[in-house]
Amino acid sequence: MKFCQEGGCNDVALTGNFCAAHSDPVKRAVRNQPRSIYDKWYGLAAWKGRYGVRGLKIRRNPNCETPGCPNRAAHVHHLDDTWKQTGSWFTFMGGYDCELLQSLCQQCHSHETMRAMLYGPKKEEEKLPCSNL
Repeated sequence: MKFCQEGGCNDVALTGNFCAAHSDPVKRAVRNQPRSIYDKWYGLAAWKGRYGVRGLKIRRNPNCETPGCPNRAAHVHHLDDTWKQTGSWFTFMGGYDCELLQSLCQQCHSHETMRAMLYGPKKEEEKLPCSNL
């Protein structure tokens, strides 16, 4: 008897290395995919530098853009993740006027990122309310 090898899980793995909740190999394969080769763009000055697009977006929209969320923005979220597959610098940088970017607080950004990892791209009718109310 040993603990589940999924990070952060304290359940017991009765057979193999994972508990019943994490034993599906399809879900594990999706979550453990290698990072995109374009993720290194996040480290460039054009994104995170003093005059980068990330800072520009947060200066323009200092509050979280999730409807009903009262928190200050700390992260910039890409509304369109196709840049990871296509390598589109234009899409990564947010389009003409940052219309492809969204300022979010840490909690809303984590929630949105996790939802996208688990369920795929968001449809317009699936917008979730903020849990900070």
